Amino acid sequence: MPLRAIVTAIVLACTALPAAAQSWCSSPSLNATELAICTDPILGGLDIEMAALYEQVKAPGQRDWLRSRNACRADVFCIEAAYRSRIAELRALRDARPIARLRPWCGAARLNLTEQTICGNRTLANLDAAMTAVYGAARARPNDPEQVNWLRGTRDACGSDARCIRGAYVQRIVELGERLRLEGK
Repeated sequence: MPLRAIVTAIVLACTALPAAAQSWCSSPSLNATELAICTDPILGGLDIEMAALYEQVKAPGQRDWLRSRNACRADVFCIEAAYRSRIAELRALRDARPIARLRPWCGAARLNLTEQTICGNRTLANLDAAMTAVYGAARARPNDPEQVNWLRGTRDACGSDARCIRGAYVQRIVELGERLRLEGK
């Protein structure tokens, strides 16, 4: 392999790809810490994870934590440590609380991030109940590949984004409702 190809491969491997851009990343007044988060995929992912946990727990001290995180300036290792510490703290708080039984399956031992978000949000839990009712009326079948594909490929692709989850449910309810209407049920 020519030396130039090796150098190019090393440079590409070491170049950080942009993080999944959070909406606040487009602000013109980002501080050094926020700029680091918006340009580092690991920090961006940690920010998304921490934000989802915070939405579930609403733990006090978030402003103080943000100040301490911002004291890191552009030190990515310091920022990462701050996120990992806060994530561990929020997880401990979340796990210490009784799980809301907004849906019968919310007490399951292994919920993915989307399911955790649904179980912590009354509107999403109500949409899940509505979709279940419409799905049952339209075509409930065990191991229905179309429904499994929707659950895993569409709904769960939303992660902890409540707006995305809400949109996925509304779209699915409309699709199933259309079937019922056309079938005259």
